[in-house]
Amino acid sequence: MFLAETKSVIDNLGAKKHLISNHDMSNKVELLTLVKVREGSFWQLPKYKAMLCSLPEFLDEKEFQPEFEEEVLVKDFMTSMETSRSGNAGGGDNLVGGAKISAGADTVDAMTAPVCLKKKKANLKNIRSKFSRRTINKDMLKQLRLKETDKLAFVNQTVYNTGPVKLIRKSNKEGSISASCQKMLNLLVKGSAKEETSFTVPEESTFAYGLTEILFQDEKLEISYEPWTNKQSPLAMFIHDSGDSEILQQVQEGIQMKEALLQPLADLPESSRPDVLKALRAVLEDRDDLTLLEETLEQCSKGSYNRPQSSAVASFMDLLDAASSAMKDAFYLLVSSMDTLPDGMPPRLMSCSPETLSVLSQLVDGLKQDGQAQLPESLPAPLQEDGDFRWAADLLCSTKEMLAELNQSLDKPSEVLLEVLGLTVQGLNMMQPRD
Repeated sequence: MFLAETKSVIDNLGAKKHLISNHDMSNKVELLTLVKVREGSFWQLPKYKAMLCSLPEFLDEKEFQPEFEEEVLVKDFMTSMETSRSGNAGGGDNLVGGAKISAGADTVDAMTAPVCLKKKKANLKNIRSKFSRRTINKDMLKQLRLKETDKLAFVNQTVYNTGPVKLIRKSNKEGSISASCQKMLNLLVKGSAKEETSFTVPEESTFAYGLTEILFQDEKLEISYEPWTNKQSPLAMFIHDSGDSEILQQVQEGIQMKEALLQPLADLPESSRPDVLKALRAVLEDRDDLTLLEETLEQCSKGSYNRPQSSAVASFMDLLDAASSAMKDAFYLLVSSMDTLPDGMPPRLMSCSPETLSVLSQLVDGLKQDGQAQLPESLPAPLQEDGDFRWAADLLCSTKEMLAELNQSLDKPSEVLLEVLGLTVQGLNMMQPRD
């Protein structure tokens, strides 16, 4: 909730174009940290990866400390939200937008004390004076493993909480569309679907940061004068001018257009299916391995690839040595879909039983054909109310209103999430052993 509400604060203050949400609150992103920006081949959705290196370290100036200024972004931020069966109840400061949840559930979301949100911003003039026109260390640059289409940037500002934030969430029963959204957000934002949770966000946790692009010219480093624009802001690149009415149609067309590329997975030899699924599960144990596999399959689609250093990724690629180019491209789309899903989703979906995947695949077919999936009357236990995979069924059956509601709290368009979930389900279902 805290991350979603603070995101609303940033949006209302007009800063969302220049700030990127920090998905891992345990990762305290410092000023001048290098960040690699990569866009996928199937979805032009930027992926931001903070590197274990700062701009001064990259240029062998480890003792350099940037000048910076701080300002209070929001003072005494406090939010709570309570709903009951009798009606709607909103919560939070007006600045947050007064988010509301429909009746049909008894839930309480609350912070136990107010907190101050501050922004720390580096002095770019000072940084340009120190580092512009520096000769690039080629060995260091090689270690960053940048592709031709990658961009390199550094953190020029951060937004953080000045004190610890204790959050309490209690839920008795969920039954409305909005309650389903809340249940999915528990998974998407915190990776938890417990009915009662309590946790503390430590003080000075970075939940958003801004970037400045690094340019290379004639083996010299330059620092961009243009402000970085966060293209990952909700709906910026994916909604047609006509608005919400085309959200589901866009998902429908996206799945229809890409699904044919997955079709070779249905022809995977029966004898190799268990080994391929086992190797893919091993890759999903580490999110960095999943990203590396996507990068390796992209190289492979262009004719050749460098053997990956990860043993899990290398083992998976060994299984594809004799596969056709069409089969490799099918895996490329599947892995790219998985890597676009939020953390925690890919390994969960890999643990689905064939029966559950089959029903989820039927929902994708309904979405693809009719533009709106409908839950069948008979469902396996994991897809029934309170089942482990009901969230996936609810998301595949989303209405345009539900997608719009999810967009208020997600940092990527919900229709892209719905499309990649559909393609992942279809691909995994095609690979299941038939015996």
